[in-house]
Amino acid sequence: MGGQLGKNMFANSQNYNYYSESSKVSFDAFINENYFLIESQEKYLVQNIEISHAITKNPKNGLKDGFVGVILKSKFDGIGNRSPINLSIALDVSGSMSSIDGKDTKNRLSLAKESLIKLISILDEKNDKMSLITFSDETKEIFGMINKKEIEEKYLNDINKIESFGETDLVLALKAAISKLDSNEKKEKRIIMITDAVYDDINDELEKLFEECVEKKEIPITIMAISSEANLILAEKLSKFKGCNYFSICKSSDLENYLVKNFNYIFFPIAYDTKIIVKSENTKFLRCFGGENDLMDEFDNKNEDFSPAPLNFNNEIIFNLGSTFSSNLLKIKDNLYSKGGLILLKLNYSDLNKDEDLKFNLILEYKTINNEKSTQNYSYIINKNKKNDEYFKDNNIKKGISIYYFTSMLNHIIENEKKMNEKNKEDNNDLKVKNRKILLLETKKNIIEYLNKNFVLEPNFNETIENLNKYKILNNNNFN
Repeated sequence: MGGQLGKNMFANSQNYNYYSESSKVSFDAFINENYFLIESQEKYLVQNIEISHAITKNPKNGLKDGFVGVILKSKFDGIGNRSPINLSIALDVSGSMSSIDGKDTKNRLSLAKESLIKLISILDEKNDKMSLITFSDETKEIFGMINKKEIEEKYLNDINKIESFGETDLVLALKAAISKLDSNEKKEKRIIMITDAVYDDINDELEKLFEECVEKKEIPITIMAISSEANLILAEKLSKFKGCNYFSICKSSDLENYLVKNFNYIFFPIAYDTKIIVKSENTKFLRCFGGENDLMDEFDNKNEDFSPAPLNFNNEIIFNLGSTFSSNLLKIKDNLYSKGGLILLKLNYSDLNKDEDLKFNLILEYKTINNEKSTQNYSYIINKNKKNDEYFKDNNIKKGISIYYFTSMLNHIIENEKKMNEKNKEDNNDLKVKNRKILLLETKKNIIEYLNKNFVLEPNFNETIENLNKYKILNNNNFN
């Protein structure tokens, strides 16, 4: 699959029972936490794509919507691209790491230490090595770059004794982590930073250090962010560097899931500079979702609905996916499901009424880890007879479209919650304030229920598009 597993995850709503800013509700976040049926397991190509389409009615405004869906898959899915590796771990031990989040019963540092010990247990005794430093406003080496056997014999108790103190200095931490790796050694290398640091911006020194580490020393970085808020700025900047990725740890099981259970996938890229180019001779695209700079529908200022009107028409879309990683596979009966890797293109709605087939050309470009360039060409046609009635080529695109509608509605609710809070401050009518809060709580309850039913690693996706209509969605009339 393509993209970064769990990037900007929005599962916080289940663990923390509140919603973040709408700008942090990402289609990509939900897509990367869901499984999609693949027609057949890829046997030969490092990367390949499956294409589908759908025509449906927008559940909010009733207008016709058309979509093209692309699933990226790999011969490494279900296997991983595992190779011997040297890991330099930097563990945040600042005071805030003693915090307990949401429904968890252990603090952040305790969860991190437990996951690190489990990570050590799965290392290859002969070929893998690992070092560990802790950091706050100072750094401390727990052990240098040594093998699994020596760590287990000498340092497990030292890991358990680690305590939190001080403030967070990522620059200091990254410098210390880099120093533990020999950039000249011909072996897979990676820095993993486990931290709860969330910044509004990234300073120049840290960004230059990222660049020096990845581009000059060829050491990729993974950040595991233990926080109720994903650092989208850091995630976006880091994901542009070769082989790097970012994960938001929202509940206790996430850290072990990424660090241990998915170790063979998320730390071993299968390709770099991955790009999907989609062109059409006779239709234009409204929006694209799942690649760099997801373009979600914006709110119409008059009716506060997500508007069908495009900001820009274009008959060519380029998805810059950067470094891509393989996916584990889920087998249910005779069906195989790959995690994430779906991108969506929303078509210009007026083109759906044309009395002609809609034609598309797709190009998949990437470099293998051996720096070999690959270019693959595909063509796809939406038959004119398949444009009038509601139509789904497969359940994958139905699931993707449902996630798109859901994230749009969730954005809408969050924006209206802000407006409700502003009106409550201005309004002295206690009954109106009470009614607004009751309505908002009921809506949140419905959304969380919807999320739990349909978006928590659930491959057997129900008829969710039809179900969207029965959930109360806040609009401007609710605030009069």
